[in-house]
Amino acid sequence: MRYDRCKWLFAVLLSAVSPWGAGAASAQSMPVMEVVVGNNFGHLPMFVGVEKGLFRKHGVDVKLKVVNIGSQMVTSMQKNEVQMGDMSVTTFLKARHGGDPFRVIGVIQSDATRANADEPLAIVARKGSGIRAGNIEDLKGKRIALSRGQTSDEYLKMVLARRNMKYEDVEIIDIGNGSQTQLATLLKEGKADASVCWEPFNTMVLDQAAESYVVVRGGGHMSYIMVATTHEPTLKTSPDVVRKFVAGLAAASQYTRQHRDEAVEIFAKWVPGLDPAVGKKAIQHISYDPRVSAAVIQAFEAAEDDVLSNTLKGAARLNVPDQFAASFMADAQKSNPEYFSDLPPLPAGR
Repeated sequence: MRYDRCKWLFAVLLSAVSPWGAGAASAQSMPVMEVVVGNNFGHLPMFVGVEKGLFRKHGVDVKLKVVNIGSQMVTSMQKNEVQMGDMSVTTFLKARHGGDPFRVIGVIQSDATRANADEPLAIVARKGSGIRAGNIEDLKGKRIALSRGQTSDEYLKMVLARRNMKYEDVEIIDIGNGSQTQLATLLKEGKADASVCWEPFNTMVLDQAAESYVVVRGGGHMSYIMVATTHEPTLKTSPDVVRKFVAGLAAASQYTRQHRDEAVEIFAKWVPGLDPAVGKKAIQHISYDPRVSAAVIQAFEAAEDDVLSNTLKGAARLNVPDQFAASFMADAQKSNPEYFSDLPPLPAGR
């Protein structure tokens, strides 16, 4: 009896000091990983991995905190509310320039075969806006709705710069930290001439704002990559948990690729308000390739160029390869090659 009580007391004390949360520290229990993700399709494999038990299959219990935009993901990481955070390449780079000790441990949304896959991003105009499809110059003087400082904002800057236009040539209607569902309402009510966003919200605008249309989708302006990140200390203190998480991510990415309609249905359970029929159209514009390739590194380099040119002028350049802890995904490819068997081969030398 006394021995059993000592074992119980030891387990309680161990749980209290566990970095992975209460109840996760006993020898028999599974480590818990809290992850902040966005309420958009760039994070879809995370929802799938949790719902289908693919993270648990690899030995880690993932708990999701769902937010609207990248700056909220960074804040959750900064406050140590979570151990991991998904974010876009531009959000990540700006956080690193700000001194946040984040490292990339995996890729969620990407096309590892090329460095300019930005098809999830688009500019959508309302009927009667005077903006012609494909004619970026028509944006001059127009009211453009987006979340300032987020990837959609960076994308607009790049689109304008390629046409030798200035950011000041348009009027920004900033929806701030709110849900991107506001964009459809702004166009429907004529309070904005166009919107800039990611999926599924571009397709949602097209569905809800009558006779709205795409001005430009993608266009090779940037590579819209979504990455999984963690704090540098976590890489040192809990590498095995990180390794299990990355293996689960690889499994979830493949499941998402192979079961796109089901993945949308899963997403709709987590993020109310999405019509699954709209989501099933939106997901066709997205690639879920978790490999860290030369093209991915090249995309990061290009994103760093754009951040330094458009947003953080005069800042010192980051060493892009140093931002990756790429060994974790490489280990997943070795231990579970079946999760990558449906992906196209990388170009020679990549």
